[in-house]
Amino acid sequence: MKKRLLARPNMLWFNFILTVAVIFVLVWGVIPAGFTFMIGLCIALPLNYPKIKDQTERIRTHAPNALTMASIILAAGSFLGILSGTGMLDAIAKDMVKVLPGFIGPYLHLVLGVIGIPLELLLSTDAYYFALLPVADSIGSGFSIDSLSMSYAMIVGNIVGTFISPFSPALWLALGLAGAEMGKHIRYSIFWLWGISLVLLLVSVVTGVIHI
Repeated sequence: MKKRLLARPNMLWFNFILTVAVIFVLVWGVIPAGFTFMIGLCIALPLNYPKIKDQTERIRTHAPNALTMASIILAAGSFLGILSGTGMLDAIAKDMVKVLPGFIGPYLHLVLGVIGIPLELLLSTDAYYFALLPVADSIGSGFSIDSLSMSYAMIVGNIVGTFISPFSPALWLALGLAGAEMGKHIRYSIFWLWGISLVLLLVSVVTGVIHI
């Protein structure tokens, strides 16, 4: 009985034409795929279910995670935007380099590679590569650390950390679909991922990709 109430046989041809139109726009590529689906939904939902209550129920039934993830990603984006726009992330990156003891200067690239995972919890990708990397490279050049070694060490030390970064929208989406929590995921995964990162860093040094 409920399925009959949800059916829209009188809208069959309209929904068919709308579906074909959405597919056509996707293939044509005139606008991004996300916008295409959003526009299609905004057209189909109110015409098939004029009442707000019915629309909300359909969304909750078929895409409950989308509602939660959308709000989380928007909040994370706002948080990151404020930190970036005010210059706080850049300041954090620069100050973290300044407090490092001078005797580790010749090994700065290795140190940053080793702590790449913890840094991923504090800095966004933009702050890491556009703020921290240039400053670290400038300091490292004074200790005869070539730019490639500095870059490779920081990339190897950081790239694995994307899977526990609270600044990664893809991670929030994956955790939402899995029904997991960010805090529990970080507590469980950080040491495993840190270990993988250290192994990759060691292999890079042994194979000569990163020079000491």
